[in-house]
Amino acid sequence: MDKLNTNWLEFHEKMKFRLVLHLLYFFAGLMALVTIVNLSNEHFSAMPNFFAVGMCIVGLVVIHITKNYRLVGAICSILTFCIVSGAFLFLKATHYLTPIWMIVNIMFTFFILGKKWGIPILIVHFLVLFYYLIYIHEGNIVAVKSFSGNDVTTFILEYSIVGFAIAYILNLYVLTTNYSRIELIENNQKLSNQNKLISKQNSEMEVMLREIHHRVKNNLQIITSLLRLQANNMDEEHGGSYQEAIDRITAMAIIHEKMYQSGSLSKFDLEKYLKSLVDSLLMSYSISKKPTFEIHVEVEDMKSKSIVPLALLINELLLNSLKHAFQNQDDPKISISLSENEVHKSNRFILVYSDNGLWVEGSVASFGTEIIQAMSEQMEGTFTLETNDFGTKYVFDLANLS
Repeated sequence: MDKLNTNWLEFHEKMKFRLVLHLLYFFAGLMALVTIVNLSNEHFSAMPNFFAVGMCIVGLVVIHITKNYRLVGAICSILTFCIVSGAFLFLKATHYLTPIWMIVNIMFTFFILGKKWGIPILIVHFLVLFYYLIYIHEGNIVAVKSFSGNDVTTFILEYSIVGFAIAYILNLYVLTTNYSRIELIENNQKLSNQNKLISKQNSEMEVMLREIHHRVKNNLQIITSLLRLQANNMDEEHGGSYQEAIDRITAMAIIHEKMYQSGSLSKFDLEKYLKSLVDSLLMSYSISKKPTFEIHVEVEDMKSKSIVPLALLINELLLNSLKHAFQNQDDPKISISLSENEVHKSNRFILVYSDNGLWVEGSVASFGTEIIQAMSEQMEGTFTLETNDFGTKYVFDLANLS
């Protein structure tokens, strides 16, 4: 795309340079001829033509030295304005041709220097024209004598020059416009082809990622199956540790299952995941009274690096509550809430986890506490813990890592 833009700019620069150079040569030659014709003409002064020839020679010298068409364009635009305005204000003539030279200069300025130069040149040209029409034109008309054959020759020469200049400017304008249109069509086609290729690559990548999630989920299920087989050969005390490990691996397996089933891999349905995690844990533990769950998720975009540590963190909190909190609770309740951090909405969120369990002091294993601490640190977060007769409440301030 950068190469295409460069080609387009180079073409425009080439066209503008060619316009300035060719017009300078053209005007230098033909205006010199008009100057010679007007030397003996009582109705037309040769002075403006003489100045125009001088301007063209200066412009040719500058452009051959500097190769800077914009500098030469600015010089010629200003000098042409001065020549045209001088003709309006100081030459007693009908000025049939002078307004057309004014139009040529305005077109030239707009094409070469753009509207920032073109608009001011247009305004000052017309201000001088209006001044001439209001204060000078009538007096010039009264003073003009009848035209001769030589006058007609001068008119034809200058109209021919003006006509060629206008035609040449418009021709280059049309060329650059057509080139721009063709470039735009080609660029749009290339962009369309690139978008199709990217779309195809994205589809292939998504299929591959889904397959990866599916295989990881299957591998994790194999691991949990092996752990269950091992746990069956252990006594109840040691088998419980295996069950906790199985639950942690299952928490990660459910993530990959949800990613595999998701309609969009870029958006992870955290609320649906939490409900699946709760169902999985309830199946693993025989609890006389199943807790009532309240799950509220307001975080719309959970980043990929935060999903696994967040899952392990919530899994550990749920394990602690299910195993240790509700032995003496007739109406067990667990609440999980995730909301955006009001101060850092884009990259941090608040996790509030609470239950109404009656905890037995020292019942939570130190390893579970270490996991909670480790997962919180992994998400660059901090947490506070409140325990009382009404239950336990964790408040986490965590980073949404991308």
